[in-house]
Parts: sequence; C-alpha cells; structure tokens
Amino acid sequence: MKRSNIQFLACPLCHSALELSADDGDEHIVAGALRCTRCATTYPIERRMANLIPLQSTEVHKLREMKGWVNLWEKKGMYVNPTTFHSISLPFIGGMWTEVARMFMLAFDALHLTGDEMVLDVGAGQGWASRYFAAKGCHVFTSDIVDDEFYGLGRAWAIMDHANVYFEPMLADGERLPFPDNQFDVVFISTALHHFVEQGPFLQQAHRVLKPGGRMMVSNEPAIPIFAREADVTDPLEEIQEGIVERRPKVYEYVRSMHDAGFVDVTVDAFETFHAAPAEIRSWQLATRAELMRTIRPRLRPLAWLVYTSLALFPGWLTGQIALHIRGGSIMMQGYKP
Repeated sequence: MKRSNIQFLACPLCHSALELSADDGDEHIVAGALRCTRCATTYPIERRMANLIPLQSTEVHKLREMKGWVNLWEKKGMYVNPTTFHSISLPFIGGMWTEVARMFMLAFDALHLTGDEMVLDVGAGQGWASRYFAAKGCHVFTSDIVDDEFYGLGRAWAIMDHANVYFEPMLADGERLPFPDNQFDVVFISTALHHFVEQGPFLQQAHRVLKPGGRMMVSNEPAIPIFAREADVTDPLEEIQEGIVERRPKVYEYVRSMHDAGFVDVTVDAFETFHAAPAEIRSWQLATRAELMRTIRPRLRPLAWLVYTSLALFPGWLTGQIALHIRGGSIMMQGYKP
C-alpha cells in the first residue's frame, strides 16, 4: 500500500486515526502494520495489502464466506490453469459477465466523473471496476474480504500493472468500513450488495463515509419478482452450500434500505428502462410478461397477468417503474447523501 494513503484510513472499530507501526521508509509498503491511535488494535500489512478486517469482531458467517469463495472456485476447477487474460479483460469477457459489463458501463457513464473524485469500490472482487475509475483519474480505494491471488483482491496488482494505473486494494468488511466520516464522493458496489445478510448495515456505513452530496451507486444487483419467494430462488444455489451469503431481495426492499440508510433522491432502473423512450419501455414490459408468468407460482399467475397487462393504462415512465418492481431483474440504483 502507499504510505500517503494511510491518512485517509481509520480504525474500522472506533474510526480513529491509524499510524504505521512497522516502517521501512518506502512509499510503497510491502509489509508492516497499522495501529489504531485510540483502541490500539493492530492491522497487518502483508503482500503490499492492508488487512483491515477486525477478525476478533467478525461474525462467523463472514469468516466462513471468506473460505467459501475459494472452495467454490476450487470445485469449479478454476485453479487448474489460471491465467491473467480474463482478469485484465473484466468485465468485458462475455458469458455470465455480459450483464455485469453493460450495467457497469451504464452506471459508469451516469456518474459523469471528472477525475477529481475520491471513489470507494466495495465488494470489488479482483478490483476490475477500480481500474476504470483510476484510469479516469480518480483517487480510488478498493475493498473486498477475499485476498486470493487469482480470483480475489490479490489479483489487483496484475490488473494495475496491465492498465498502468494505481488504486489502493485492502481487505475490509463492508459493515465496518475503515474510513473516517464524510470522505468519499462516490461509493460504488457491483454485484455484491446481495451478499450481505442485511443491506442496512452496509448502506449506513456507505452513507457515513460519503461527503454531503456524495453518491451511492449500486450496479447489477439481482431482484426477484414481487410474487416470488426468495427461498425458492436461493436454496438451489451452489454458493449456499459453501457458506456464501446469497440474498435475492425484491426491488422495493432495495429501495427501502436506501431510504432507511438516509439516502435521498433514490432511483432504480433496469438497463431497458434507463433513459428509454415510452415506446421502448412498453415493448420491454410486454416482452417480459411471459417470462414473469413462468417464474411465479401458478395460483398467482392470473393476478400477475391482470396487473402487468393493466400497465398500458399508465404513462410510459411509470409503466417502466411498476413493471420493474413487479418483474424484478438486474437493477441499477443510486441515491445521494444530503
């Protein structure tokens, strides 16, 4: 990590300043430790990365999830012949990443970054999104709970080297962010909010570390139809067997969590509804009606068909919002700290 970035950190337990307690004098710190000036908790720096997860206070399910991701990747055979090709190309590699990529570009463009912003990328995986924020000129901090050198945050160094950028990767718990209040212009999270047992504690932390007027941007989060049961969707997922948290909230639950955390001017969209013309929204609404019918319980299908069909009576923009809340899908959500 960079020595100059220590000033922007804080103890995740008490939010007090951190000081470097093991010092080799270099700007790029390979190994050492950070010590809280108030509660004296020590956090190691290993392999150029600070570990700011207070393990003594971390819930059992999070410790299990840290190992669960690696176990899942091993079962999928992803360590047999790992290469850097996909890492340096993310998220534009096709397949399951197609939706992630198009939603990310929608969110990235909507941020209208100037390059002067401080950005926090949470649940960042390998740090692929941070690369684009850093290339824009932003001062970027990147956090995740998995440090795996191939598919976790340990891969960030290869991404940075390839793109000739720098962002600050660190291990951190989204519910205990290691930063002082009112620091970031943007907090960004992609395809990771549904890995929290509850959205509220993380969103409250995001609200805390944002500057007044700062923006929370949520990209590509899965939302289920309003008529569906979450357990029916999550129980078959293989991630569950490895102890990985997999939630599938409804759209209104995402929005309510944002409001409860203190965000204002909250908006939610699908790719098909963001800045779309009314005719495009109506076409999308009709095209997805049949899909909705297949995903809900048979006894609810007549009611859902009637409600969904009646949307033709509403203005186009409202049609899109109601249809999205009913149908669910991959959503982009944003809000501001007052």
